[in-house]
Amino acid sequence: MVSLTAPYVSGFLAFREVPFLLELVQQLREKEPGLMPQVLLVDGNGVLHHRGFGVACHLGVLTDLPCVGVAKKLLQVDGLENNALHKEKLSGAYMEQLLNKNL
Repeated sequence: MVSLTAPYVSGFLAFREVPFLLELVQQLREKEPGLMPQVLLVDGNGVLHHRGFGVACHLGVLTDLPCVGVAKKLLQVDGLENNALHKEKLSGAYMEQLLNKNL
């Protein structure tokens, strides 16, 4: 169990969660170096953070490990869409329609 002391502030997750994540990676590196992962999947954004440097980036810099941000929400980023049309495009029905047109 981890006790968080910093409050949650939208857009600043790294300042709340990275300290205990960093401690876990350091403990693993010291106690079980053979189990160190080659990459970390992080519950939060990385470069797709609206400021361009999310929790995954912070953790990657501090651990010197590649980190991939796996966020629950798609933030609004240039070139990416988060709307009904985009979700429809990702649905199986839409993809099926495209395949049928091209056959």
